[in-house]
Amino acid sequence: MSTVIDGGRRELHAGECGIFINTTGRRSTYAPGSQVQWCETPLLEAPSPVEQDFLGDRIRASPRIRTLFREGIGCGPYVSPALDTLRNALGEALFAAWRIEAGEDMAGHMPAPLLAARYYIDLHYAEKPDLETLAAVAGITPPYLIDLFRRHQGTTPMRYLRAVRAQAALRLIRHTDMSLASIADSTGYGSAFHLSREIRQFHGLSPRQIRQQGTHSNPSTQTGDAERLFADNRFSPGPEVNRSSPMTHDIPVIDISPLHQGNGAEREAVASAIGRACRETGFFYITGHGVSPDTIAKLFEASHTFFTQPAAAKEAVAMSRVGQNRGYVGLGVERLDTTSLPDRKEAFNISPNQPGGQDAWPALPGWQDLMMAYFATCLDIGAALHRGFARDLGVDEDFFADKFRHPMATLRLLRYPPAQQASTVPGAGAHTDYGNVTILAVNGVSGLQVRPRGSDWTDAPLIPGTFICNIGDCLMRWSNDVYVSTPHRVLRPAGERYSIAFFLDPDADALVEPIVTRSGEHAHYPPVTGHDYLQERLQATYGHKNQRH
Repeated sequence: MSTVIDGGRRELHAGECGIFINTTGRRSTYAPGSQVQWCETPLLEAPSPVEQDFLGDRIRASPRIRTLFREGIGCGPYVSPALDTLRNALGEALFAAWRIEAGEDMAGHMPAPLLAARYYIDLHYAEKPDLETLAAVAGITPPYLIDLFRRHQGTTPMRYLRAVRAQAALRLIRHTDMSLASIADSTGYGSAFHLSREIRQFHGLSPRQIRQQGTHSNPSTQTGDAERLFADNRFSPGPEVNRSSPMTHDIPVIDISPLHQGNGAEREAVASAIGRACRETGFFYITGHGVSPDTIAKLFEASHTFFTQPAAAKEAVAMSRVGQNRGYVGLGVERLDTTSLPDRKEAFNISPNQPGGQDAWPALPGWQDLMMAYFATCLDIGAALHRGFARDLGVDEDFFADKFRHPMATLRLLRYPPAQQASTVPGAGAHTDYGNVTILAVNGVSGLQVRPRGSDWTDAPLIPGTFICNIGDCLMRWSNDVYVSTPHRVLRPAGERYSIAFFLDPDADALVEPIVTRSGEHAHYPPVTGHDYLQERLQATYGHKNQRH
């Protein structure tokens, strides 16, 4: 169903809804059967209308939204001061309902100084910033900052800081094998004694008791710990603290080292854990990958060096010059969510096995060798993961080996500039990945959110020493929809964010044909080559460049 707003075509499917801003007053047209409610409200007045003609994701119209639509349309076409007031109030209620259903937090309606302080705490909790530092970051006095936290969060800045630190420590206690001393050091507690005392106060159990409960042996990461910590009436955050709803699905942490050197039973156990994650959330963390912290640090240092070069140096290796999904991609060039605004990020793609052309490299000493060595390491990790996928899907462990001899893999360096103010422009819009599996390293600045099927947007927490993995649409197709490719996005970070993603696609001539192992089951998709499938998806991402937005 096509909707035309200000001359721009937007796609909404049956049962979906969206929020549009008509910035020019031009006539707009709607598909037959569409329901439309107009309103005038300062909530939707964009400071830069040309960049904000469409807000956020397409979403399913919930009963709440349908009710508000029905009431608004019931006002009819009549004009009167009272009806206009009612119509506009219902429109604002629709906007609020849409944000809730879309999983958007309501941070944009919170005071900017409070947001700045919260983001700073989220990034620097291990440094134990004091009240004066937080007030300076927020640009207000300490008493006023305390007042804002109490009115909007139901707590104080320092109690909020304690809860964030405790949440981070709990994740590490539950889902890693780090020693308590190491956890205390990385989360700012200083000693295992102080860590244990704080966790016992928040959780009622000591760190060792938490691990003995069996939570640690169940490889899952449940967000929402902060909400449970805040349940203590001393730390109640109020209704606006949640950036997302607690997950109803877990993101597991899986040690994949047995896929490299384990016996048959050990490999089977890991394959089963990976398969369960792929069926439920499509996301999982991995340890036992063999990449040292020193290597990761060098990679992020090299990435920072590239992106801080002058614009001319980056443009010399731009994808527009190099082609074939290689080279530098500037800010606003991509739009991963084709219904939303261009992404606010820049990237550099390395794709040595793409058909045609060759990679272009920046003139930085040792840079190419470092990246290609990591590329080879990720290929090894990807091969191990595919042995796990194959075992779980009921085919020979080496089923994928001949389909990934020269994979169309892409190593992608990403930089997200910090958000200067509340904005609807995404860091990376909501999307699913194209290929088989993605292996992601992050520099310690959060922002990734996941939306499991039937659930709301939720943060994917940072877990030191792990990579975040998710399956893509190609593997979902290959598994005949047994696995799920999960929508995810990157929020505009408060601080500069770097990530390094390895996207593993099959060989260009590999035949992607659904795996059917059960009697009576039929293939959901026709066979397609890896090359044809990838080109179709890339066109959707970069095809907007010739459109006005």
